[in-house]
Amino acid sequence: MDRDSLVDAETNIYTKHEGEDITVRCNLTFTGSRKLLCKETCEEGNILIDTYRDEDQRGRYSIKYEYRYLKSSVVHVTITKLTKSDSGLYTCELQKDWSPISKDNFKIIVTEGECGQNPCYVIMSEADKRPGVD
Repeated sequence: MDRDSLVDAETNIYTKHEGEDITVRCNLTFTGSRKLLCKETCEEGNILIDTYRDEDQRGRYSIKYEYRYLKSSVVHVTITKLTKSDSGLYTCELQKDWSPISKDNFKIIVTEGECGQNPCYVIMSEADKRPGVD
């Protein structure tokens, strides 16, 4: 199955430039003690974060769980310093022994920034310079 076919009408799609950070909100129907963030599906090799903590971080990926009484739970997902290889489908998942799995998907498209692969430089005029700053 083509991974793009996993995106349905309810999947949010976000476009960002390389080097930027992104924070996405996953809305989950049920609560759960085990929180997962996965690239594509939550199968072995695709799991980026697997934790029982309400906040956790693994490298450039972090999650923050927000329990909301009588409402959908929320997992805030942050990915820093995006690269083109970060493009794709992601799954947030909450699991609890006695309840169904609750999950939400989102897709990120990472495009080249204005500077491409080269470092960005800011050109300052003499008027922009402050005393003591070279």
